[in-house]
Amino acid sequence: MSEGATARFVYPISLGKAEAYLVRPHGPGPFPLMLLLHGHSWAGLGAKRVLPAADLFARELCVAGLAVSLPGYGDTEVDVGPLEEATRQVVLDAIATAKKLPWIDAKRLYVYGFSRGAVVAAALINQMDGVKGALLQSGAYDLPRLYRDTSSFWMRQLLNPNGEAEPKLQNLLPEVSSWQASTLILHGARDPFVPVSQARLLRDRLKSFAKPHRLVLFPNHGHWLPVHEIKDQAVQFLKENGGNACVASDP
Repeated sequence: MSEGATARFVYPISLGKAEAYLVRPHGPGPFPLMLLLHGHSWAGLGAKRVLPAADLFARELCVAGLAVSLPGYGDTEVDVGPLEEATRQVVLDAIATAKKLPWIDAKRLYVYGFSRGAVVAAALINQMDGVKGALLQSGAYDLPRLYRDTSSFWMRQLLNPNGEAEPKLQNLLPEVSSWQASTLILHGARDPFVPVSQARLLRDRLKSFAKPHRLVLFPNHGHWLPVHEIKDQAVQFLKENGGNACVASDP
């Protein structure tokens, strides 16, 4: 794969096949690896949605991007089975494949998740080796509470597509006690789908366990935060947590 290129690849898993994109920065490497997980799309768009963020990290910090299409999105296709297990396999197999590349630093892994992708990232962070930092944007971490609190019919339908009286939803906050990575929480104060209270719940839980974290709220934005709006916070966070692989030019 040539320097500065983006390549799409499809890889087999035991439950079917999965789609991912690799973004390689300029230079010889080895580069830290950033796993990027997208949000929901009614049109079924997957990893392509987070390629702008992958390009940003590659350009600004020389971090390699690994954007993965979750089950049901893009060209990822899985056989009938538990969605949680299929999601886990798709993500972990993609990371294992990327870490074999000679220009990837397998010991420096970062994760960026938006919306649904932030939920997946939070659920898997304890199952990924070498995570140095997590950027979680517009995510939910206590899904039962989200189902009770949200005023969005769309969100309630997404959480409970079968209309169950008591849907089984996961609360990820207890997992925080075992997190080793620093966490940057990004959330729009006007988010109509995922209340900002979800970001504060995660912040409070991280604080209670003395885990390194930072919460940044965007007062004038809702669920979707433009890449240029989060750029400064994300770049600074990664620099502080060893996520800069660019070689300084000689004066």
